[in-house]
Amino acid sequence: MKSFLFILTIWCSTAPVAFLQPLRAWERAGDLAVENKDYGAAIQYYDNFLKKQQDDLDVWWKYADCARLISAYSEAEKGYDKVAHSKKAEKKFPLLEYRMGEVKKSQGDYDKALKHFEKFLHDTSGLGIELREEVTREIAHLQDAKSIAATPAQVEIKHLGREVNSPFSDFAPIVVGDTLFFSSYRFDKKDSRRRPKDKITKVMISAKGGRAREPGKGFPVADTAHIAHTAFSPDGHYVVFTVCQDVNPSEIKCELWLTVIDRRNRWLPPVRLPEPVNMPGYTTTQPSIGYDEHYQGPVLWFSSDRPGGKGNLDLWYLPLDTVFFCECALPIPGKKIGKLPRFSKPVNAAALNTPENDATPFFHSPTQKIFYSSDGLPGLGGYDIFLAGKDEETFSEPRNAGVGLNSSYNDLYYFLKKDSKNGYLSSNRPGSFYLDEASKSCCNDIFSFKLPREEEKYVPLSKEDTIPTLATPPPQHEQDPEPQPTPPTVKEPELADFVGLPLYFDNDEPDKRTRRSFTKKQYEETVLTYLEKQDEYRSRFSQGLSGARSEAAENLTDDFFENEVRRGYDRLIQLADLLLVRMQKGEQLEVLIKGFTSPRAKSDYNLELGKRRVSSVKNYFDFFADGALKPYIQSGQLKLSEVSFGETNARHNISDDLHDERNSVYHPDAARERRVEIVEIRKGQ
Repeated sequence: MKSFLFILTIWCSTAPVAFLQPLRAWERAGDLAVENKDYGAAIQYYDNFLKKQQDDLDVWWKYADCARLISAYSEAEKGYDKVAHSKKAEKKFPLLEYRMGEVKKSQGDYDKALKHFEKFLHDTSGLGIELREEVTREIAHLQDAKSIAATPAQVEIKHLGREVNSPFSDFAPIVVGDTLFFSSYRFDKKDSRRRPKDKITKVMISAKGGRAREPGKGFPVADTAHIAHTAFSPDGHYVVFTVCQDVNPSEIKCELWLTVIDRRNRWLPPVRLPEPVNMPGYTTTQPSIGYDEHYQGPVLWFSSDRPGGKGNLDLWYLPLDTVFFCECALPIPGKKIGKLPRFSKPVNAAALNTPENDATPFFHSPTQKIFYSSDGLPGLGGYDIFLAGKDEETFSEPRNAGVGLNSSYNDLYYFLKKDSKNGYLSSNRPGSFYLDEASKSCCNDIFSFKLPREEEKYVPLSKEDTIPTLATPPPQHEQDPEPQPTPPTVKEPELADFVGLPLYFDNDEPDKRTRRSFTKKQYEETVLTYLEKQDEYRSRFSQGLSGARSEAAENLTDDFFENEVRRGYDRLIQLADLLLVRMQKGEQLEVLIKGFTSPRAKSDYNLELGKRRVSSVKNYFDFFADGALKPYIQSGQLKLSEVSFGETNARHNISDDLHDERNSVYHPDAARERRVEIVEIRKGQ
């Protein structure tokens, strides 16, 4: 199910229904969507029906049930309330009080939820034993929830904002060095014929708190499958992740895959982990790798609905082959991943699991604790985060992580840094972005947290558990560094720091083969496409070379893309952030932008091309942070002035031979001429 990834979305149908067609067509369309477990689409159909026929209790009930299933609790409550005001409600809808109790609990109204459950237990005759036990258990859990909620929250929680989060689900955060990896459900599925298009999940990164982007440089991606849940080995040499395929709009099947980083810091082609890690017909997902002191090596944790557990999703773990996974030499460049070792049979963590869903495990190596989320243990509602200590092969009793980390909504994907104090989680609690503002439905966002104090003495990491610091992934593989003195305080950026900032473009971009002097594209769009062509540029520039010359050409290309193209984009984001701060303080500024081109085309064409490049950068400022700078640009408080230089300013040793693409297009020196520069930032009066 989609709950394996905890990514729910609403699909707004654009399929027309003729005006004279019976009103019940909307209801039938909703019923069909429910059969396909597309509850978001069903809501849209039922809503269209209810706009014309507001007294149909059956459709209100179906509307409320679908809203509850996609966590649109306020809409679910509205639907159940409509049903409750009917005199026939109790006979026609015997589960009404039970459903109202569920919705109230999910919204943190425990007293009213308790009344609904008690009334349901008292008034409903002929309850089955299983349902009676379930309601009795809910009542007991509500008392626990009230007790947990009465404890003051001491955790600092911060929503990461639009730099990381989107209206779609963002989840599974982990940190490697100074880089945040996470999974996002915001991407269009390329072969989808639906409108809007179906979505898929990809892995994204945010380096040093910057705006999120795709990792690039060969990280595993797919156009029709979900790629999610990165789990790095303790030494940073390999990554386990999930590849998931949709079964229907609400069901999904996942498997674990592996990729290795070679000596040149390239991701090798991924391979599927064999049985018994993956089990055909069942989901294996949400990996986490930690150094386990008992096994003296890395242990892989994951969630699965395979046989042998207590039901639904369970937590499983298995020690990894330390020879292959920890002590092996890194593969040589271009070599495929070798034959994988035989895996031992995964162990069910029975002491932690329940008959419900137990998911998103995270093993914290410094404290030897396992953190996970469960909807089968007493908590505040939805999924709560729990933790348990581990001693050899036994676990302590799981305990609730408490208010702040948990809410009455779904709280998942706990990640704690090595300092045992700061970390991240994913939640759909209030404050998350909504996919649909009207129904307040969907989605999970990423939050950072800071614990009030360390509960236990910090345990230093073993050598095997060291992860190298990342500026941008993939990880660098160096010898363990010598202890360094505490770094000095980082100076806040100034406007002068961005003077001379170069921003690079692909050949004849944006908008190939046109003489327009403007573009509708913004720089972010064109540079991300450019970064995806790094492999092409490396291959074309090193083509025909061999040995050391080929390696040198490849290194020059990689250095240009990583340290100039990508860094320029990251610095542009920082500049836009700084400009917004200065605008909010009332300053008046003028940013002077110059366009450059390589000398492949005639000068008059280059002049227009340079202007288009400046135009794309101006568009970037216009659209930055959902248009936060646009009012200042329109009022003239922030001026964007331009001067475009074509071939006239290009260096004379740059090839302009149209038949020599290696040197006129793919050579890093030629690529450096295709740029825009922030050449001056003036303060106004």
